Amino acid sequence: MLEGLLVLALAGEAAVVDRLVVRGRDIAPQTEQATARLTGAELEPIRPTHPSEVFARLPGSWVTRGSGQEHLSAIRSPLLAGAGGCGALLILEEGVPIRPPGFCNVNNLFEVNVHQAAGVSVLRGPGGLGHASGGLHGVIDVRSRSPLAEPLNAIRVEAGSDDFYRGEVRLTGEVGEGAIAMDASLVDAGSFREGEGYDHHFLTLHHAQPTAWGQWETVLSGASLDQDTAGFILGERAYADPDLRRANLNPEAFRTGSAVRLISRAQWLDDAGVENRLTGFARRSRMTFLQHFLPGQPLERNGQVSAGLQFDQDRAVPLGALQWGVDAELFGGFLSQAQDSEAAAPPPVAGIRPPGRHYDYEVDGQRLGGYLAFEQQPAASWRIRTGLHADWIRYDYDNLMADGNLAEDGSACEFGGCLYNRPADRSDDYLEVAPELTVSRQFEDGMGWLRLARGFRAPQATELYRLQRGQDVADLDAETLDAVEVGLRGNLPLEWELVGFYQRKRNFIFRDADGFNVSDGKTGHRGLEFSFRQRLTDTLSAAARGTYAIHWYRFDRDLGGERIVSGRDISSAPRKLASADLTWRPGDGWMAQLAVEHNGGYWLDAENTRRYDGHTLVHGFVAHDLDQRWTASLRVRNLLDRRYAERADFAFGNFRYFPGPGRSVFVSIERAWE
Repeated sequence: MLEGLLVLALAGEAAVVDRLVVRGRDIAPQTEQATARLTGAELEPIRPTHPSEVFARLPGSWVTRGSGQEHLSAIRSPLLAGAGGCGALLILEEGVPIRPPGFCNVNNLFEVNVHQAAGVSVLRGPGGLGHASGGLHGVIDVRSRSPLAEPLNAIRVEAGSDDFYRGEVRLTGEVGEGAIAMDASLVDAGSFREGEGYDHHFLTLHHAQPTAWGQWETVLSGASLDQDTAGFILGERAYADPDLRRANLNPEAFRTGSAVRLISRAQWLDDAGVENRLTGFARRSRMTFLQHFLPGQPLERNGQVSAGLQFDQDRAVPLGALQWGVDAELFGGFLSQAQDSEAAAPPPVAGIRPPGRHYDYEVDGQRLGGYLAFEQQPAASWRIRTGLHADWIRYDYDNLMADGNLAEDGSACEFGGCLYNRPADRSDDYLEVAPELTVSRQFEDGMGWLRLARGFRAPQATELYRLQRGQDVADLDAETLDAVEVGLRGNLPLEWELVGFYQRKRNFIFRDADGFNVSDGKTGHRGLEFSFRQRLTDTLSAAARGTYAIHWYRFDRDLGGERIVSGRDISSAPRKLASADLTWRPGDGWMAQLAVEHNGGYWLDAENTRRYDGHTLVHGFVAHDLDQRWTASLRVRNLLDRRYAERADFAFGNFRYFPGPGRSVFVSIERAWE
């Protein structure tokens, strides 16, 4: 019964997909933008334990591993961290942002089921038309498995080095005239570092139902993380020391978090042949973590809840096609920070960080947005697309404590007053408009394009309302980034792409020497990206991708300890990133892959005086179908057992590193059935 249903459903979905191509917010490969995608089949030999392992296989992208599932990310940018770092990348699930504006977290990817995804797509450069505030440097979209397109029943168990254990279940079942897929993953992971480990759980339910008028899909996803965190190790090249690399200077540190999202979407073709898509969504997330990197180690709790609608339409009009969409959402969030006891620090440091609550606030908000795009073909091989995206965001901030930089009991701190300053209740509005123009030409075996685009992001709630003494109001402008992109892409005899870009960012938000959040920074970004894929023989294929980019400051500023000088490289911005893989499928159920990742060197400080030299890693994977139902696999990361740093920086007078693991071996066994 189910097999027959799925055959009919697949036939129905194919017909629907052929008719319904609402472009909207989709990140589609082979279009006139710098996009890249890893399919579920391409994710299979990676089997990531961390998002960094996925994004190393995509050009122009860099995700570094912190402790456990923590990470920092970059797309055509330096690593984005601290004030001005959060919210510069837009992370989507099924085309919907996973969080509302103003409430990002730099570790947001731990909330998304990347390793069981049907595909992970990246748009490099400004998000542009159809994407909300936050698509400044790039957009990431994670898509779940459709029960109609990918019916699958399987169970897999995996064990690996450093007490890594993972169990996965993938099921497909009949629901009325449609079908539902369930993907679940449970991870219990230790570490080569002392006292570090995490439990990480995912559940994704995807219901799809073809209808007489189109298709209806609903996705419910959830994630939870319970992590014992290890902080930086200290000292120049500490990552190479056999004892220091295993050390944990912060065994008390931890992070817990959870996220739930519901997305329901209807797609249909009306009587006039107009393609439509209506999406409703609701989201909730919570996080608690110990700020072990601050004196006094305050505990932070934060969360948000939100709901909204998206509508997209694609219609033929005289001389071309018109695409438009609107967004509306309501959201609310909170943040509290509290310190249990006196900070173990010298009196001037401890005295301005009193025990008790430091911050306790709520922010309610609204967002309205929309885009309008017009496409036309002035000649058979030419296409022009022009449009505009606009976003209006409002924050209503409510301070639940006394205003100013007082202790929780209302007393003043010594040494010039308490460090943490709470603004009075206020409201902030941001209205931004982003134009875009793309001109493309189709060739016999490829295409070329020129894209001019703007991206923007409104300030985050923490940048506006989590202030330090002396700053009663953070008068911040929205960050904007203007980009020029030229690309060429070909398909025969080699599948290849070459893209050059130049970007200028204004109103870059950062913390100055006085500890103030300001938005008068300027940066520049230029580079060249490439990718290619080639079938060498009937059984052997090769692929490679990489980036050479320069990210530099376009302003001067004394930060009180180091100085930004215009023209120098931004810290944590390697000029070279590359990866390659060789895949062998000899038949008889065998598959093997050898992969190489190269991370170029980068400066650790704004003055460009201290440096990490980079690293190159080799990974291997082999799988064999034991019979029609059973598959065994072996995966080895860091095959040559290199000593390296996942992330490096220099701060507070110290070289600081998150050390990378040594050679890690993972074995799995999987059983699949109809």
